Amino acid sequence: MKSQHFLYLKALNYCLLSLLALLAGCAVTTPPQPVIPTVESSLPYRSELTDPDAKALFSFLEFKIHGAEDRWEDAISALNSAINFDPNSEYLRLLLAKAYLHRQQPEQAAATLDVLLERNFESVEGHQLMGDVLSYQRDFTSAADHFRLALNIDPSNSPLQLRLSMALAQLGRKDEAIDVLEKFLLQQPEASLAQLYLARLYLDKKQIDKASSVYRELLKNQPGQQQAVLEYGKILERQDPDAAQELYEKFLEENPRAAGVRRQLAEYYLTQQLLEESLEQFQGVHQQFPDNQQIIMQIGLIQLELKDWIEAEKSFRILLNSDNQLERGRYYLAMALSGQEKREEAIAVLEHVGPDSSFYAEAALQLAYLYKQNQQNDKAIALLSQMLDQNIHHPEVYYYLVAFLGDRGDLNQAVEVALRGVEENPEATQLLYQLGVLYEKQGQRQMAVETMEKILLLDDAHADALNFLAYDQAENETDLDLALSRAKKALETNPSGYIVDTLGWVYFKMGRYSESRKHLEKAVQLYPEDAVIQEHLGDLYFAMKLLQQAESAYRRALELNPEATQVEEKLKQLTSGDF
Repeated sequence: MKSQHFLYLKALNYCLLSLLALLAGCAVTTPPQPVIPTVESSLPYRSELTDPDAKALFSFLEFKIHGAEDRWEDAISALNSAINFDPNSEYLRLLLAKAYLHRQQPEQAAATLDVLLERNFESVEGHQLMGDVLSYQRDFTSAADHFRLALNIDPSNSPLQLRLSMALAQLGRKDEAIDVLEKFLLQQPEASLAQLYLARLYLDKKQIDKASSVYRELLKNQPGQQQAVLEYGKILERQDPDAAQELYEKFLEENPRAAGVRRQLAEYYLTQQLLEESLEQFQGVHQQFPDNQQIIMQIGLIQLELKDWIEAEKSFRILLNSDNQLERGRYYLAMALSGQEKREEAIAVLEHVGPDSSFYAEAALQLAYLYKQNQQNDKAIALLSQMLDQNIHHPEVYYYLVAFLGDRGDLNQAVEVALRGVEENPEATQLLYQLGVLYEKQGQRQMAVETMEKILLLDDAHADALNFLAYDQAENETDLDLALSRAKKALETNPSGYIVDTLGWVYFKMGRYSESRKHLEKAVQLYPEDAVIQEHLGDLYFAMKLLQQAESAYRRALELNPEATQVEEKLKQLTSGDF
């Protein structure tokens, strides 16, 4: 019989997909995926059907046709027939093993290769493919053994070097994997895939400088290597952000359609709070991939941050056409509409988000807020109560419900809800603060003070609780040194005009009038419409014998709050000279 290999190789040139493509973009090695055998040219027709070679060739042609039609069971059957007619063909067995691997039948692929290697143990392709099959089965120890056997036969085979390194890395033998690649790169210093994988191994070993050096060398030899830019850029973002930005921008000048780098630059700009620059880059990616929902979402979110409500609305309306973005799209569309004061439209959008939605809690909270803004307080309260009945116990649900009940004047019910909220969320300081304020409104001052003290046990820098306690101590003229310390600490955390007033009031109670004047006059500048602050300033001026300024402050306080009878009494005393 003539050489069967000659028959096939002379008839056509076969092209098989390389498993090494899996290296691209994988920071951690993954098992090779099934390979689809492909054929580029056709075979001449032979009619001598009694010739075993012809019968094998005929079966091979059947395999080719069935494979092209994605009829793999028939294709494999035809290939087995071809092997029966030509049992010595190593090529056909390799092709059959690859067909089995493509069909995710690694056991049959391994059995086929066992027969091949039993016939020819020196087959480099046989050991290489067996290593691929074993890697697919995650038996990396045996895979590495076969790759080594193949390398002993063909030491200069670069794909085998990479495969061996990958298998060793999967076994946790990263030092050996690095050693394999370093030796290989001494022979082929410009092998880009080997350089890329070596850099990743260095990163896994926390050898950042070595990894950076490899990336730089790779980009020196191949400046258009996008994956190296992406990975090296991440290192630079941590070490030298300006250099990372320069790397991305320079690469995009030469490769304007490099969407991966453009997106990474956009995300980098986001970390730097450069929203407009980030938006420009995301829009560039969107031009290349107009159907990418994640990019549209990111563009819309940035537009919301920029308060570009009209453009944000356009972006999120596009998302509503995508089922997988429908819920999030509704939520953010409502925010964009709300920003344009289109409350009715926003409410209509959110009312379509049902309890089965994964975005229901966020949407319902936003809807309750919009009801309140739209003067529909009862609907807001009903919706929030319904959320609690649905076992949605987020602190924000209680917070809004307490606030809305308080606005409606239902203080007792608000306290009851706040207590439930604190029970469900014992470390939610915002709920504890609400509860303390409610106690104070009910005249339960001691309960309010005790609640504020609990807050400081959870957060000793809670500005509002510190301010409340400092003011209470100033009013009662107890432990003024502690009150002063608390007011100062609150002001460091939150430079609010009300806290400035508290600090000035503490100084007043301590008799430190010049310091008190400095802070109370500043508080009046910050909140000129607050009657209590005006009264405090009047008391200070009166104590300092600045009677004209005191009278002016008291009159202003009465203008702001005509029912402040205590201020009226102070003004009468001042104007009558009875002091």
